[in-house]
Amino acid sequence: MSLISHALGFARFRRESPVMALLRSENLPVVLSVVAQYFPQGTTMRPAQEIYPLLDEGLRQLRGEGFSLPKGPQDYVGDWIRNGWLVRRPGTSRTGETLEPSEDVLAVLDALQRWDSPHRSVSASRIESLSRALQTLARESDPDVGKRLGELERERDEIERRIEATHRGEFEVLTPAQITERVADILDLAASIPADFARVRHELGDLNRQLRRQLLDPEDSRGDVLEEIFRGVDLIGDSDAGRSFNSFFEVLLDRERSALIDRWITEVLGREEAQDVPELLRTGLHRVFRDMEDASYEVSQEMTGLARSLRHYVTSEEFAENRRMVQLLRATRYAAAETGQKGSVSALHQMETPLVRIGMQLRSVAGMKLRNPGEERVEEIPEPVDEVELDTGALMEQIRASEIDFEELEESVATALAKQPAATIAEVLEITPASQGLASVVGLLYLAMTRGVPTGRAQTVQWEDAGENRIAGPYRVRISGWQFIRGGDEETLA
Repeated sequence: MSLISHALGFARFRRESPVMALLRSENLPVVLSVVAQYFPQGTTMRPAQEIYPLLDEGLRQLRGEGFSLPKGPQDYVGDWIRNGWLVRRPGTSRTGETLEPSEDVLAVLDALQRWDSPHRSVSASRIESLSRALQTLARESDPDVGKRLGELERERDEIERRIEATHRGEFEVLTPAQITERVADILDLAASIPADFARVRHELGDLNRQLRRQLLDPEDSRGDVLEEIFRGVDLIGDSDAGRSFNSFFEVLLDRERSALIDRWITEVLGREEAQDVPELLRTGLHRVFRDMEDASYEVSQEMTGLARSLRHYVTSEEFAENRRMVQLLRATRYAAAETGQKGSVSALHQMETPLVRIGMQLRSVAGMKLRNPGEERVEEIPEPVDEVELDTGALMEQIRASEIDFEELEESVATALAKQPAATIAEVLEITPASQGLASVVGLLYLAMTRGVPTGRAQTVQWEDAGENRIAGPYRVRISGWQFIRGGDEETLA
């Protein structure tokens, strides 16, 4: 790359990168302290409703130290999400929305912590680690059987020489300074893993969106994805990011390896030479693999959830609806292009398709009338009411006035059928007048439609309805023909 290409690339990075936006922000100390305090395990998600109270208290403490923080916790979280420093996910019904730091903010936090507390990076342990890694890479990538055997035999000879020297008591024990140095190197190697987890989650989310878009593409590309999904292929897990993470996850959760790691940590920190190791490094060494297991488990759960969600998407109506929507949009674009080719269309051109206005009408704020809570205030003091004995008869009259008395109507039908084998609604009302007026007629019609038989001929019913606030009858109405028959369900009315 040339000098100009380098300069243009760095200029674009400074202009577009969330990392540079964070470094330029006046709230850089606040953002990094929030991530370090409330997300100590890096990419481990936490419910938003759990973060807001903690952040509210934290902002109050920071204001007391002179930080200018005029907004509330929800406002700051929204700003940080828009800037790409926090990631908000829908979560589950149990947790609700969740928050987690982004890859960029974790990278900035790691870099600033290294600059603030540097340790000797040029150490013998790093050279040994690099040498062993390079030796393993050279051996395991060599297809020549003879060379691989020769390398293994040289390692065996070296191990045997070290065993003989150990039997003679010829070995060196690390000094306290060397132990501290190597513990710091181990934690330094693990420091970039949270950012790697965030990058994997970001790549998996992008892949999920890419596959969903590809499913809505033309048939030639959509068919391949659909075929693989229906064949049970895990397109999320089989991606580059998915395979890399699964390999890491399998090694991390190996029970034998985990037991050995726990034993090694306990033995190292329990020795007398390791008593001078700072407490921060001791705690970090104890938690480094446990934190990686927790964070990797969440990534694994998300990867599994994305794979299941993708398969459910292609088997649900949502996929068909989205595909239909894409077809309609393409047809609309094609029609618009055809219209543009035929000639320009005026904005005042009369369209054949009517446009239906939906939504609420917008009004001026000045035209709205504000509610005055004082108008609802009761000025007079309520007076106590004397206790009175409840009139059961009056209560029943009120109930009858508001509800249809079906028990009375059933007795009326039973009385009519006791005198004759069949009775129409009009004949029932002739024998037993409608005590509730129109309500009685409606109730009889309902009983006839559910228990009677149609006659095929309309009938006229008549009733009297006189009361204090009613106009005296008689009233007449023509209804469809129904009758009650003795011997069926009507016997139950008696």
